[in-house]
Amino acid sequence: MYGRADKLLHRIALGSPALLEATFDIERALHGKQLKALEIHRPVFIAGLARAGTSILTRLLHAGGDFAAPAYRQLPFPLAPNSWARLGGKRHVEARERGHGDGLTHDLDSPEAIEEVFWRAFEGNRYLKRGELLPIAPEKETLAAFRDYIRLVLLSQGGTRYLSKNNNNILRLEGLASSFPDAVLLHPFREPLQQALSLLTQHRRAVALAAEDPFRRRFMSWLGHHEFGADQRPFRFDGAPEPGEDAGHVDYWLRLWDAVHRALLAAPAAVQERQFFLDYDALCAAPRVYGPRLAVMVEAPIDPSALRAPDLREAVADAGLLARAGETHARLHARFRGIFG
Repeated sequence: MYGRADKLLHRIALGSPALLEATFDIERALHGKQLKALEIHRPVFIAGLARAGTSILTRLLHAGGDFAAPAYRQLPFPLAPNSWARLGGKRHVEARERGHGDGLTHDLDSPEAIEEVFWRAFEGNRYLKRGELLPIAPEKETLAAFRDYIRLVLLSQGGTRYLSKNNNNILRLEGLASSFPDAVLLHPFREPLQQALSLLTQHRRAVALAAEDPFRRRFMSWLGHHEFGADQRPFRFDGAPEPGEDAGHVDYWLRLWDAVHRALLAAPAAVQERQFFLDYDALCAAPRVYGPRLAVMVEAPIDPSALRAPDLREAVADAGLLARAGETHARLHARFRGIFG
């Protein structure tokens, strides 16, 4: 997808937080009056643990509602989406299968997880640690800047609502809830062993791809993607794997699954008021039942025909971990049924 010149430009633009901040400051100044006039209405933040249907859900919402979302077209200057749109022109790249090998295709305008570049530029030194990602409360100035970032994305695409796919947002949910009191915090989840196996499979695949192409590893790190792969870093919640532990076994991912979802269930009251736990397995099993209910929750039309159930796999895992994760899964499903019926 990227030639030598493109790789050099991305290395310069994305590899420097100072340059990222500078492009944002210029863009913010250029569109100051327009940003003040833009209201942020009921944004949707899809955040959780990877491999729970986050990409498909993002595309379903993006296709059916008047949403604006970060996309690859904004690269390599994602914090200046309006200026770069003029400078970069209408580039065209044929849709191709993404690196996950799961049959999903994307192009420059597909909604993607680009937003984390903002957080890495402004607060990376606070939460990005060697071998792990720390939950933190964002600075007030950063939250104010993030609101302007969202307005810039809305302005660049003419959308009325902002749509975010960013799993790292589980590190800062309280800040998001306070900044956007009408937000939808959507947490999709799957049966723990199946999601853990999918994470393990993707981790192995990403490690192999990074070994073939070192630029890929750097590119994923610049975008803040640490879910799996050569630069995988676990979320630092109670019970999560320690930095440096072997991620080559399903037990690692089961522990991470349980730690993440227990932390989400224990979120402060202000966050819980905005949280919607979505059982992706149930959604795929009964799309005509839960699809319309999800559409009501997010106030956007959804075509559930694009949903597809994940493949089921078999594996041997620690019995104690399975039992603990099963208990957490039951609590998640209860929250799901309490909202979706």
